[in-house]
Amino acid sequence: MTQMTELDEARFERDVIDSHDNALVVFMASWCNPCRELMPLLEEVAAARGDSLRFYRVDTEANPALTSRLGARGTPGLFLFVNGSLEATRVGALSRQQLDDMLDEHL
Repeated sequence: MTQMTELDEARFERDVIDSHDNALVVFMASWCNPCRELMPLLEEVAAARGDSLRFYRVDTEANPALTSRLGARGTPGLFLFVNGSLEATRVGALSRQQLDDMLDEHL
């Protein structure tokens, strides 16, 4: 069972900004090999950190307005929101250590 929720433009404000929850929003595309390689790691981290961090997946092709709004220029693009504010971004596939370090630094 996936720990990541699909996110679109219509739900972004409510689920990420207005909720003031901590959230990792990952911009992905179906054709992106690094995105597919990153998914199992993200699922693993989501299962481990799901009590303190929400995980969202955005399909860049289905959500071009949201992709453009946040300036997601590469895939995978990871956007970390803390209490509804953008705190950190990373582009490209990360190792578990790199992802944990990014989350630990800002949460």
